[in-house]
Amino acid sequence: MKKMIKMLGVAGLAAASLATTSVSNAQPYAIAGAFNGWNNTAPFSLGGGPTVYTNVMTGGTPGSYYSFKVIAVSGSWGVTYPSQNMQISYDANGQNTVYFYPGNFNDGWLPIQNRVGFVDPGNMSFEVIGDFTNPQWGDDPLAQMGLNSNGSGIYTNSYVIATPGTYNAKIRTPGTWNDFNIGTDFGGANNATFTTTVVNQTVVFQLDTVNGRWLAGVQAPPPVTNEVTFAVDMTAQTVAGNFNPSADTVLVSGSFNGWPGTGAGAFVLTNFPAYNGGSNTNIYYASVVITNLPSTPFQYKFTCNDSAYSGSGGYEPLANNRGFTMLATDGAISLPVVKFGDLNVSDYLSTPVNVTFSVDMTGAKSYPDGHVFDPTTDAVFLNGNFFQGQGGSWSAWNPIGLVTMQNNPIGSEVYTYTYQVAAGSLIQLQYKYGMYYAAATNYDNEAGAYQNHNRYIRITATGSYTNALDTFGDQYTEPSFGALTSASAGSGAVGVSWLGRPGVQLQVCTNLLQGWQNITETDGTNWVTGSASTKGFVSQTNVPAVQGSQFFRLQETW
Repeated sequence: MKKMIKMLGVAGLAAASLATTSVSNAQPYAIAGAFNGWNNTAPFSLGGGPTVYTNVMTGGTPGSYYSFKVIAVSGSWGVTYPSQNMQISYDANGQNTVYFYPGNFNDGWLPIQNRVGFVDPGNMSFEVIGDFTNPQWGDDPLAQMGLNSNGSGIYTNSYVIATPGTYNAKIRTPGTWNDFNIGTDFGGANNATFTTTVVNQTVVFQLDTVNGRWLAGVQAPPPVTNEVTFAVDMTAQTVAGNFNPSADTVLVSGSFNGWPGTGAGAFVLTNFPAYNGGSNTNIYYASVVITNLPSTPFQYKFTCNDSAYSGSGGYEPLANNRGFTMLATDGAISLPVVKFGDLNVSDYLSTPVNVTFSVDMTGAKSYPDGHVFDPTTDAVFLNGNFFQGQGGSWSAWNPIGLVTMQNNPIGSEVYTYTYQVAAGSLIQLQYKYGMYYAAATNYDNEAGAYQNHNRYIRITATGSYTNALDTFGDQYTEPSFGALTSASAGSGAVGVSWLGRPGVQLQVCTNLLQGWQNITETDGTNWVTGSASTKGFVSQTNVPAVQGSQFFRLQETW
C-alpha cells in the first residue's frame, strides 16, 4: 500500500531539481525548574495538537513539591508563565507531566491566555482563600472552602457570600502559601476577582489542573458524557515481531485516566478487524465512556505490554501525544484508525545491521557544566533507542550500562563504535553521546533533555551501515528521505541522486497521465550504489534519457 509522495522532479537531458518539503517542530518555549537546574533552554515536546506542549518530569521523590516556570523565549527570563514560580507535586511514581497551552482562550475560564496545566498526581489538596473568608486571607479558612476532587484533575466547591460586592481570591495548598497558590496567572502575585450582586449569593470555585484553568465566583457548565472510540493498527509491530497477537495486549492511556501506561486503569483494546467496515486483521479498538466538562481537551497514547516497549513504559514510540476534545454536549466521538507509533512495516529493520557511529570530540564541552573534553583522561559513551529491546528504548545513563567508544584513528579526537542493531528495531536512530570525566555526575551530558541525534539506516543490503560523522553537541536531524536531484550524466543518460532508505524507491515516467514505473531495486533494502554525505548515504543511479521530459519521484511504501 503506498503511503506518501515526497518529491517530484522533471528532467530531460538536463534535469530540474526541486526542494523537499519538511515539517519543523521548532518552537521558542522552554521549561525551567529545580528538576533541571533552572535551565531556561530546556525544550518542551510538541504534542496533542499544534499548540499544546508537554514535559514529563521523572525521578522525583513521591509526594514532594517542585518549582518551575515556562519560558516564553528560550534562553531568556524576560517573560515567563506564570510570572512567579509554579509548584506542583510528584505522583506515587515520582513523576508528573506539565502542559503548556499558548495563545488566547474565550471559553469563559481564566486565565484567558498562556495556560500552564499538569496531571493531577492524586496527592494534592486545594482550598480557596480570600478577603471574603473569616478571617480574611487567614490561615484557618472555613472548612467548606476546601475544593473537592471530581476526578481527572477537576476540583470544585461552592460558598455563600452574605454581602454583595467585589472580592478577591486565590487557590492554594490548605493552610500554607509555601507549596501551591493560584491567582490570575496560575501562581503570580495577582488575585482572582469576582462580584456578587445579591444577599447570600452562592458562588462556585472550580480548578481544572490538566488544562491549567479555573473559575471563581461563577457557575461552571454541567459535565457531558461522551462515548469515545479509540482504534489502532498493529500491522507494523506484528510483522516486526514486536507484538504477539496471541499473548500481548494493546491499551490506551492518557490524561483522562491518569496515564497508567499498561497498568491498572488503562483501557484494554479488542481485536476487531471489521472496524469501520475494513478487513485489516490487525485493528484493535475500545469504546470508553468519559464524563467531564464540555470542550475539555485530553491527550493520550497507545501502549503495549510486549517486552519490546518495556524501556518506554509500554508507550508507543511516538514523540508527540495524541489528542481529542470533549464535545459541547453528550454524544459519541469516533477517533480515526492510526498506526501504533505512526509507523509502517518499512520503518523497522527486517534483518540485523551493523551500524558504525562516529563523533568528533574536538573542543567538545559537556552540558551543562562546560567541562572541556580531555582525550588523555576522559571517555566517550554511546546511548540510543536501539539498546534495550526492539521498541525504541535507551540504556540507563551510567558507565556500566553504556558502551565505550574507541579512539579511531588513534591520536585523533574522533571516536567510533559499531553496534549490531537487531531485526525489528526502528531504522530511525535516535541517540546521544556522553562524556565521562572525574567530576561528572550525569553522563547524559551532550545536550539538554530530548535533544538527540536523529539519523536513518538508509541501506541494509550489505548488513552494515556507516553513519555520517557527528560533532559532539551538534544534535543533527536527518530528513527521513528526499533531496531528489537529477542532471545530465552524458552518453544519453540522466544522473539521479537521492536520500533513500528501506521502503523508499525511485519512480520514473515520461507522461504524468500514463502512470509511473517503479524502479524497485532502488529500495534501500536492495540498493548499495552511492556516496556518503552529512545527511547519510546518498543513493545514485543513471537512467536512460528520452526525448522530451522525464519525471522522477520518490515514493514510500508499506
